[in-house]
Amino acid sequence: MKYRIKFSKFGKMRFIGHLDLLNLFQRAIKRADIPISYSKGFNPHQLISFAIPLPIGMNGYGEYADLNIKDEIEPEYIIKKLNNVMPEGICIINARILDNNEKNCAAALCAADYETDLNYIKKDFNKTIESILFQKEINLEKKGRKKVRIVDIRPLIYDIKVSDTENRKLKFLIATGSKENLKPDLLLEYICKLLDVEYIPYKVNISRNELYRNENNKFVNLFL
Repeated sequence: MKYRIKFSKFGKMRFIGHLDLLNLFQRAIKRADIPISYSKGFNPHQLISFAIPLPIGMNGYGEYADLNIKDEIEPEYIIKKLNNVMPEGICIINARILDNNEKNCAAALCAADYETDLNYIKKDFNKTIESILFQKEINLEKKGRKKVRIVDIRPLIYDIKVSDTENRKLKFLIATGSKENLKPDLLLEYICKLLDVEYIPYKVNISRNELYRNENNKFVNLFL
């Protein structure tokens, strides 16, 4: 049986990398005595896959993983057993059985909802943020492993708004996944450029609040 779990990763746990997170889940599944399925071959491993890695230092409140489990068990059992063995900063929010025709979470993923603050910027940026959605093109340099290329990121920005003027908080919905992907830092760096201020990553707190798939041209979170 295939199951999808929704979890959060926050606090001190936001500083562990993706491979460490995978190892943590593998150990937790063993300790919780979840009857996970294993791959075949010389070096069998647990059949677990994540939607997309969460950047180090970023809180995630709507993260997903798919598990292959040998027996059919109640989702509530999985939630309870895993939360009993998870460290502080990892919390299983929900779980459900996947239909046979559903894509895995990584393949289904197409967008993510982020929230951040720009408290260190003292300029009023409401009008600057509003203007982004009216631009037809936003051509930026995107650094790859071997070369730098010019990319139009405007089609990758689905929504952006100031969610809290006093605390300078932004919310934005952007393309995320294997087919199209926009890194939050690239967008924030562009916003700072428009404001003529330096982008200082360590002064910015970013959280990823939800991950989405496309269903009939509508964004639906991966749990539904």
